Amino acid sequence: MNESLKKIAILLLTAITSASIQPSSAQESALASLDHMLDVAQGYVDARHSRIKSIEDMLLESNLTLQQRYNICEKLYHEYFAFQLDKAMAMLDERYRLADEMKNNTLKADTQIDRAVLYATSGMFFEAGEVLENEIDTLSLSKSQLVEYYNAQQRFHSDFWHYTNDIEARNRSGHKKIYYREQILANCDPTQLLHRTITIRTLTDSGNWEVADSLNRSLLATLSPNVHEYAMVAYDQARICEALAQRKEMIEWFARSAEADIRTATKDHASLCSLAQVLLEQNDIDRAFRYVTISLNDALFYNAKLRPWQISAVVPKIEKAYQAKQQLQRQELQRQEEYSRHLAIIISILAIALMCICCYMAILIMRLRKKSRKISEMNERIAHSNDILQQLNEKLATTNGDLREANAVKEEYIALFLSMCSDYIEKLATLQRNVRRKLSQGKTSELEREITSSSIMDEELQNFYNMFDNAFLNLYPNFVEEFNSLLKPDTPIELKRGERLNTELRIFALIRLGITDSSRIASLLRYSVNTIYNYRARTKNNALGNRDELEERVKRIGK
Repeated sequence: MNESLKKIAILLLTAITSASIQPSSAQESALASLDHMLDVAQGYVDARHSRIKSIEDMLLESNLTLQQRYNICEKLYHEYFAFQLDKAMAMLDERYRLADEMKNNTLKADTQIDRAVLYATSGMFFEAGEVLENEIDTLSLSKSQLVEYYNAQQRFHSDFWHYTNDIEARNRSGHKKIYYREQILANCDPTQLLHRTITIRTLTDSGNWEVADSLNRSLLATLSPNVHEYAMVAYDQARICEALAQRKEMIEWFARSAEADIRTATKDHASLCSLAQVLLEQNDIDRAFRYVTISLNDALFYNAKLRPWQISAVVPKIEKAYQAKQQLQRQELQRQEEYSRHLAIIISILAIALMCICCYMAILIMRLRKKSRKISEMNERIAHSNDILQQLNEKLATTNGDLREANAVKEEYIALFLSMCSDYIEKLATLQRNVRRKLSQGKTSELEREITSSSIMDEELQNFYNMFDNAFLNLYPNFVEEFNSLLKPDTPIELKRGERLNTELRIFALIRLGITDSSRIASLLRYSVNTIYNYRARTKNNALGNRDELEERVKRIGK
């Protein structure tokens, strides 16, 4: 009785909660439109690839002048700007080479200003600062170039101010951001888009949200939803609505901004991930999980280092909610299985009773014709029950398939997360090598000398191993025991005190996650390929049974 009351209370609480977070019709319409756009997003990407191909074909003409080649490369740069970072960088390099060959300092300055903007927007703040301070002669710039230079400076300091944790550097960048924005407003036509957006962002920085809201809505009315600028201004409108506590409208503007990113095949975007975080709060877990997954895939395609790390900070929270939902679905599945078992018992009992009745009818068939008709009706009901049971079994099979797919997605994202952690350690190692090189030249500070300490690298590497061990054993808590069962009885892998996994076990844990290439394993675990090969060969020699089948049996652990 108490258990029944508890279930009823849970159902009532769920109903009340669902009613409280029910989205408005306008919000749901915007999200449904965005879902449709995501379904057809590949078509816009294909169109951009086709457009890029047609521009690249122009470079194949043999009679082009240097200026014509420069103009084509400039078009390609703008196509790649928010689409593929590496290709955009390559176009900047080619533009600079052509401008240098023409000895055209004006075009060289244009290229370097664009380079600083690309560095800043992709999170390469050190490189952006170097270009802005050391590679652009501001005295030789025209008035229009000066405005572009001021804009590059304010974008750099605005982004750096947002991401840095250094209080002194943050204050310095905050003052410079204000200075360069004032220069833009003083030298730019008030009707231009740049002047209007800088005005609005100045208002938001000062907390004047109502005026910023009015100006930003006016600006949106002048822009087409099919241009990249609309996506950025719509994103600003969403943040303004957030500050004004207009959360439903905020979601609509995030959705419109994301749609504009899809139409323009923009891969370096922020609206979809921001929308995923808001939808998680509304318990729209399926959409949140889909949006953050697409955001992460787009960020990896764009190939900047900053955006994937930003999104990765959001992924665990959404994934946790998604797993919780999966757990509820598994519990529901268990209840359905229990119901099916009870139904099967009932059907079995009915079948036995039917057999008894049929035997009795064979003896008394002449006197029990009337009862025989009732038994026929009972047979029809039993047949109907069998149909229901078959449908339930089919639904059970479908649900099990969905669960297996969900587990595969989980393993894939764990492998992706480990890869990003390994990239981070590689980046730290590269930073140490660069600082050591500077140290040998006497061009570094006490802080940079501390960075070169091997203990930092060792600590980060050990943290990576601990994180990997904990995450993997949460997935497969019996992995060590099951793995040892695949080895000869006298050659088990024994862990030292305090260890959860060692090198051999980590190698085969990665193989269980589907990472089988020795080079990839060596990159993740920070060993040489030869070391990984030796560990694998030695462990196979201790396999119980056919050594060549060991890794395939490892892949089936936990299934």
